[in-house]
Amino acid sequence: MKLNLNFGLFGVCILLVFGAAGRARRIAIIGGGAAGAAAAYFAQEELIGRGEAPASIHVFERDQRIGGRAHSGSVEYSNQTLMFEIGASMFIGKNQHLVGLARKFNLTLCAHPCTLGAATSGSVGGIWALGAYGLWDPHSGAAGGSWVVRQRAEHKSRDALQMLWRYGGTGDLTRVRVRTQQVVGEFMQSYADFGDPARGAFASWDDYVSDKPHMQASLYYTAAEFYSSAANAIGRRLLDEVVSLATRVNYMQDVDAVNAMGAHISMAAESDAAYSVAGGNWQLFVRMLDSSAAHVHLGTTVDDVQRSSGSGSGYRVSFARDGSAAAMDFDSVIVAAPLPLANLRVLDGQRQKDAAAAYVTMHVTFAIGVLRGDLFPADSSGEALPRLIVTPKHTTEPFNCLSILACLDSAGRGLCGQRGGTVLVKVFSQAPVDLARVFARVEWQRSHMWDAYPRLHPRNGAAYSNPASSDMFRLSRPRLPPIVLDRSGNGTNGVYYVGGMETLFSTMESQTVAARHVVRLALFGEHRE
Repeated sequence: MKLNLNFGLFGVCILLVFGAAGRARRIAIIGGGAAGAAAAYFAQEELIGRGEAPASIHVFERDQRIGGRAHSGSVEYSNQTLMFEIGASMFIGKNQHLVGLARKFNLTLCAHPCTLGAATSGSVGGIWALGAYGLWDPHSGAAGGSWVVRQRAEHKSRDALQMLWRYGGTGDLTRVRVRTQQVVGEFMQSYADFGDPARGAFASWDDYVSDKPHMQASLYYTAAEFYSSAANAIGRRLLDEVVSLATRVNYMQDVDAVNAMGAHISMAAESDAAYSVAGGNWQLFVRMLDSSAAHVHLGTTVDDVQRSSGSGSGYRVSFARDGSAAAMDFDSVIVAAPLPLANLRVLDGQRQKDAAAAYVTMHVTFAIGVLRGDLFPADSSGEALPRLIVTPKHTTEPFNCLSILACLDSAGRGLCGQRGGTVLVKVFSQAPVDLARVFARVEWQRSHMWDAYPRLHPRNGAAYSNPASSDMFRLSRPRLPPIVLDRSGNGTNGVYYVGGMETLFSTMESQTVAARHVVRLALFGEHRE
């Protein structure tokens, strides 16, 4: 088997230190997405930072590319290259790992969406920020669709008055923002933990949230239960039209199903800058792997992880590439791919059952063409379409959301999507979308299907039965996926799972944070009692 060996930031250190420090640890990482790349990068950073020899790391990725759900595409149109994110599309300014590493690697950050690369660079709010969206009901109106509410960022003063009128003041939105800030603040503790060796790593996800009361509370209830409780008293209209809009765009889950944590994370982008990397977010993870000097095995499927035979205390990883089977031995294995989707057997298979999670199947469709003006009418002032169009909660047809990534001709630039303007759009739907339903003319299209992220079920597993109570905790505690799948010997050799954090919430940044904590546990055995 051919190995792709890349020497980056840590390469020289490996050559200088390897012989003097004894045999390097051998670590297998299964999955080359955000979690796998972060595990390789931070493993080397932690080892070198503590004066130890860098590890010999092998990353196994079944696809022929790095990035996992960070996957980009492009199309040539009218003598210009249009870029788009097929999968994980953006991150926010508070994401210290992704923002910091993008700058470290000299990658260009664009204001999301980064359709035209550096030409759109800047720092603006998320595409679904309040004041820049339309809630569109496909089942009302004589033409087969009408606006429930429209907000335009260009008219902030007018929109502020509309918000006051429609939602009975700003108190509800303020309380939502406060809850979001509390949860984001607790997540930000993770970065401080990395700078304090005394804090150690955690051995379970319950351990991770043990000192984060707002995150704990948010995991036990649906967003609707949490915000409608006496402790928050958020009005139903704002919940359905604003919070649910954000959760449908981020996780394709409505407020009556998604946990409150998912709602907080979705709303975090409402008041923060949203970024993409020019040319594709996947470049971040390629650079991380390059810097780690990992051996990267593309197009390689791992199907089995077992304890090594003989006197060793390590693990044998069996894999296949180009129809040929092979195996390698490692001290530790970090599973950075979602176990429920990996078709991977670990030891006796019991741990896969412990890691079970239901995933959302999402269809993402890109198209260039002209939208139907009868379905998406201009408002009374003749304004252009909002850049983000979302259907109401529990509506799945013809789509969950449609975002306009670029206006492609002079007519479109004047009134984007109106009067025959040609646009590039991105559509999220739960089934293959019928473009004829929303387009007057389609010139180009491309589709992809993802098992995008877990269904973020609340941990209580039951409906909230006492809305008059301000107590946000319950005794029911369904098990969270384990981090430690196995340990062998007297040291830290073991099999570790990163992807369980996705059952709390799922972002590129949270996967890098989870990987960094798991690496510390795998390398040093540190954990908080």
